[in-house]
Parts: sequence; C-alpha cells; structure tokens
Amino acid sequence: MKRVFAVLLSLALVLTVFAGCSKGEKEKYSDEKLIIGYTEAVAPLLQVDDKGKVTGFEAELFKKIFDSVKGDLKSYTFEKVDEGYELEKDGGFTDSEGKEYSAGLLLGASKNSGTFNEEYSFTEPIITNRIIAVAAKDSERNGFAEFMGAKVVVVGDAADAAFKKNVAISSVCASVSEEQSIDSALGKLDSGEADIVVTDEFTFMPTGKADSYKIFEGELDKIEYVIACAKYSGWKDSLNEAIYELKSEDYGKNGDEFTPLVEKAFGYNASSFDWKPDNTKK
Repeated sequence: MKRVFAVLLSLALVLTVFAGCSKGEKEKYSDEKLIIGYTEAVAPLLQVDDKGKVTGFEAELFKKIFDSVKGDLKSYTFEKVDEGYELEKDGGFTDSEGKEYSAGLLLGASKNSGTFNEEYSFTEPIITNRIIAVAAKDSERNGFAEFMGAKVVVVGDAADAAFKKNVAISSVCASVSEEQSIDSALGKLDSGEADIVVTDEFTFMPTGKADSYKIFEGELDKIEYVIACAKYSGWKDSLNEAIYELKSEDYGKNGDEFTPLVEKAFGYNASSFDWKPDNTKK
C-alpha cells in the first residue's frame, strides 16, 4: 500500500550529516552528536520552554533509547529547523570547523494513501490518534451509518477536518456545531442537546470517561506518528528494535518502560506500536 508522509508534527531528528551539496564537499556522518531538530514543538510530543529546556514524550523516549541507537554518536540535542526541511538535502547546522550538516531523520504523521516518497523509510507507527464518534451510553445510534438527522458537536481541528472530509456523513446531519471544550460537548450529550460528539482520542481519552459513553466502532480518520529516515540507512530497524525492547517485559530490569511513558504524556495508552523482530513473528 502506498503511503504519504506529512510532517504534521514537524519534528526533524537531525544526524550530524555533513551536506556536501551546499559546499561541494563529500557527505559524511559525524560520530559525535545527534541533533534533534523541530519546526514547531507540539505538546505533548515535544515542549520547549523559554529557556530552551525540552520536555515531552519524544524527549523522554530518546532519553530511554539513545544508548541503543547511537552507534558512534556520543550525545544529542534539540534544535529548530525550517518548515519543509528535507532529509540529507538541507543544511543549516555547522560545526566548529565551519562544516555544514543536514537532517537524517524526521518525525511526523503518516497516512496510508497518496504517493510514497521512495527516498524515505518509516518506523512502525509509534503514536496513533484516531478521529472517533461518541454517543450517550443509552443512545440508539450505534455507528457511523446512523448520522442521518443527528445533532452533532465537533471538538478539535483534527476532528473538524476529518468530519468535513467525510461528506457522506457530515451532509446528512440535522445540525453541526463546534465546541472548544470536550467537557462542554459531553455535557450536551448528557442533556440531550447533542446526539453525537466527533472528536479525537488525544482530546477524549484523557477525560477518563470512556466507560461512560458509547464509542462507535472504527474511526473517521487515523493519524499515525512515525519517524522517517533515509532509505536503507538502517535507522528504521534500529529505532523499531529499540522501542520494541523498551516496551518488552523481557528486556531490562523494569519490564515495559514504553507504555508508562505514553500514558504519562497522553493520559492514556495512545500507542499502537506493534513491531516485532523477525525471529519472534509467527
């Protein structure tokens, strides 16, 4: 299946790659530092305060896996890059000798449609955000085929975009309104002012109210956050394996350390990471 890679989160994981394309020098990899670049810090994946301190899920994840993936690299840091930054093509960083280097990895959102960028490989989805529909527990509406005549409340930009894109559903509703607060939207379900709330899991699941409402099976859309790397670079397998080991109960002294990181950042288990090494697949 073809895949299009959109840097919605817009984080770039930048290797110290010397970019000869801008100065006519031969590309080569540094064995000193991994620079983790980003175009915009988006919580809870990444947050940067006014002093440059970096926190969030990705920061915590790299603290855990860097030793497993670093090879000869000795350290890493986070730096901002321009929108549209391209792997191994754009420079922007120089070392003490004035040599320029460019991105080696990108973190963003992937959808299984469109044109596959043959220059990139992708990790398994690390974090997944589904666009879902929620109804009252006792509602007679049970699925996406039952939006006809419904009073719908939409919460969040991602949900709004997915809902409008699904014209077969959005065009048959009795009314559609927007709410900024998930609590206000759920309150309208409780009072009968709304029949269905369309939102995303990043917004709904941290409320802790999943058992109090009916969540329709399936989703309007799904956003999968992955790490993209240069084709055949070896990074994809290294990153997959490091996350697999972090998630496994069989590695290290503390068992699964990955899921607690996810739950701490998102308020629930927002990961669908399911990669396994070949020797464990059946």
